Amino acid sequence: MDFKILRRRYAEIIVKTAINLQEGQPLLIRTEVIQREFSRILAEVAYSRGASLVSLQFSDPELSRLRIDKTLNDDNLKFTPSHLENMYDCYIKDGWSSISLRGPEFPDIMEGADPARVGEVSRANSKVMRRFLKGISANRIAWNVCLYPTESWAAKVLGSDEDWERRIWEVLVPILRLDNDDPARAWLAHDAELKRRCEHMNRARYDRIHFTGPDTDLYIGMAPNRVFAGGSCVNQKGIAFFPNIPTEEIFSTPDYTRTEGFVKTTRPVEVLGTQVTGAWFRFRAGKVVEFGADTNRAILEQYLDFDEGARAIGEVALVDSNSPIYRSGKVFYNILFDENAACHIALGNGYADCIENGVRMSDDELEETKCNSSLVHTDFMIGSEEISVFGVKEDGSEEHIIEHGIFVI
Repeated sequence: MDFKILRRRYAEIIVKTAINLQEGQPLLIRTEVIQREFSRILAEVAYSRGASLVSLQFSDPELSRLRIDKTLNDDNLKFTPSHLENMYDCYIKDGWSSISLRGPEFPDIMEGADPARVGEVSRANSKVMRRFLKGISANRIAWNVCLYPTESWAAKVLGSDEDWERRIWEVLVPILRLDNDDPARAWLAHDAELKRRCEHMNRARYDRIHFTGPDTDLYIGMAPNRVFAGGSCVNQKGIAFFPNIPTEEIFSTPDYTRTEGFVKTTRPVEVLGTQVTGAWFRFRAGKVVEFGADTNRAILEQYLDFDEGARAIGEVALVDSNSPIYRSGKVFYNILFDENAACHIALGNGYADCIENGVRMSDDELEETKCNSSLVHTDFMIGSEEISVFGVKEDGSEEHIIEHGIFVI
């Protein structure tokens, strides 16, 4: 396996297909310091594509943990530099493309941190990023979330660091469709299948989505103006792009007031930087009224108390067990991969672009159409080979969408 060739092919998929970078366009890459080498490869491909500028924005997870542990006064954790919000506004206004490159140097860096302090910092950072993330969710610019493996992350996924680079790429290559002669064409063919599933859901216009199986009996209310999306999107300049590589889901924005029932997660999820396992939720009239977890319940409580919208659903997503991520048999401890292994719900902010004319609605208009609003958005996986999904019509009759983990539409 020639890792140099592999890295270049992957970078080309991200820059040329995922964000579809246009000549003369600036590119923002947000990532950790450990990702400097692959960031440079992305930059090289971007400049060969005609980028006007590639700007790298690095974060240091050890420094973030140091602040949580060592800041003397809790009030100081609320501080954010005044220029940041305006800086992020400019990325949207000036039409940058954005890559959020994941791949942690220290996957468990926030384990054992004070949950209240983690929540305080996360809340402050979310306020700074809110307008930028709203611009992202409205597809005002082309954006992509992707991952490059690190040794520590790969060891967690694989169970050891022995020969980690070869072993992790053996897992990732089919997931990223890099085993195809023409990966870009393979992604476009996959995109067509996701669009076909969306068309079925958008014709059906189900009143509710019903998840059922072990430890799960959950109804999620929809609304007549909701649409399902998946795969590629189009930004406000008409440029097609893929928000996620990989992507296996079709998703929509529910009526956040109409969630009822009980659900238990089927995979671990990172919440405010900390892994939570065995999370469960009971919903009544759209809100989480009871919850628990096998590990890190306290951090889950911090999340649910983040703001009013954190206890309601902003997304419902359908993924079946034929996903190459699910078929790998691995838990990836990273939401980009794990959310594309199984059906999931997101607690927090809803997507305006899954509402007819939603991207042109004001915040008040979005509220009127029952789109959830929150500073946070975290996916919780609830699908497996034991879970079935039904579309519920207004008369109460049900139609199979997913049967024992597999799409039947």
